[in-house]
Amino acid sequence: MSLTLTAAEAAKILKVSKYTLYELVKRGEIPAHHIGRQLRIDPAVLDQYLRGTLGINDPPPKPISTPPLVSPTLRFIGSHDPVVELLFEFLRHTPLPIESSISFRGSMDGLISLYRGDADISGIHLWDDVSKDYNISFVKHVIPGESVCIVNLVQREQGFIVAPGNPFNLQTWEDITIEGLNFINRQKGSGTRLRLDAYLKAANISPARILGYEHEESTHSGVACHVANGQADVGVGVKAAAQRLGLDFIPLFQERYDLVCMGKTTKTPVWHQLLSVLKSPGFIQAVHQQKGYDTSLTGKILLNT
Repeated sequence: MSLTLTAAEAAKILKVSKYTLYELVKRGEIPAHHIGRQLRIDPAVLDQYLRGTLGINDPPPKPISTPPLVSPTLRFIGSHDPVVELLFEFLRHTPLPIESSISFRGSMDGLISLYRGDADISGIHLWDDVSKDYNISFVKHVIPGESVCIVNLVQREQGFIVAPGNPFNLQTWEDITIEGLNFINRQKGSGTRLRLDAYLKAANISPARILGYEHEESTHSGVACHVANGQADVGVGVKAAAQRLGLDFIPLFQERYDLVCMGKTTKTPVWHQLLSVLKSPGFIQAVHQQKGYDTSLTGKILLNT
């Protein structure tokens, strides 16, 4: 017999309905206690009741002490993406519920926080023009000589987020300097900002030519809100952020967004639960409900040292 009985189990033993059982408990004929919202009855109490030896003045057996369940918490610091929020929402409803502490500070700050031990996991999308690849070279440079793991979250489209109808008829990077165009930028250290600055340097374009270059926002959603509210004409962000607010999107490039953790984290049940979610049909389907994502690499381990 289990340590405690549920209401349904106790009612079955007594051969009564759950309603009758609740009435017996309510009248004090059968002592019971609660674990969370669930009613629990000690088997010894039920046995005494069945044998008629549970007297009114008899103290009921002490409830079995059950230690409170403490959900593990993952600390995330890194680049913003709506799928990150979606992932942690899924993790809260797994067999091993995982709580989260999420801070969107950008890719570089995420890696540095991971190295310092201020985060358990980071999300990055850093393009290396030398290796022509994302993230791996940056991880090796910022976290040298350490055991790390990189797993893909999604591949995604980035581009101009603009008002419906694309009033300025923006098409390419070159259009960002159109006179009178009000731009909303991403914060220093974000992968999106680094990609923009790399283009400006290669094209020999001074940031001073871009109206609003110094105005920064820390998330793609924030960029979209600025455009939707008329505070900016354009910003660079993911397609999903534009879709949520009914804005138009002009694609510029596709990139790989990866999750990074230290090697010690890969040995925990939390990490294995995260990998399981990434590969689950439900999560993949949820990602596909949003535009601009490719899940062909989702859950694939790209580096494990």
